[in-house]
Amino acid sequence: MITQVSQPTGVILRRYAHCVIDRLLLVVALLIFLVLSLIVVALVPRGTGRTVTAYGIAGLVLALLIAGSWAMEVWIPHRWLGGTPGMRWVGLRVVTEHGETPALRAYMIRWLMMVVDGYLFGLVGALAIAFTPRHQRFGDMVARTLVVRR
Repeated sequence: MITQVSQPTGVILRRYAHCVIDRLLLVVALLIFLVLSLIVVALVPRGTGRTVTAYGIAGLVLALLIAGSWAMEVWIPHRWLGGTPGMRWVGLRVVTEHGETPALRAYMIRWLMMVVDGYLFGLVGALAIAFTPRHQRFGDMVARTLVVRR
């Protein structure tokens, strides 16, 4: 029988650390792609579509940012039993309020709620984690999930 998790999770600093690690992984990958793309744009002769190429690459970088964020926050934790690379490194995982492995839908809800949690460069989510009894950000509250030690 699985009981409901009701105690504080004690993971505040680890949650902040995993967020920084995951964002750095995503940003480094995008920066490498962006630098390679700028080299390609520089090699295109003037007047032969350089502007179109630059706008196309900018759109691709935006699409990759969204896809990378989705993969990092939804697909990887769903496939790795509850953890992003940063979470696994600092010893955390996502569980439901009942201690079970969340469904893909719960990860999607958490990711979509990053719009709210990300206000003021993540300060809203960071304050929610610091001041809620079970250290949940708004995405966790809506998805009914917790981040706990592995």
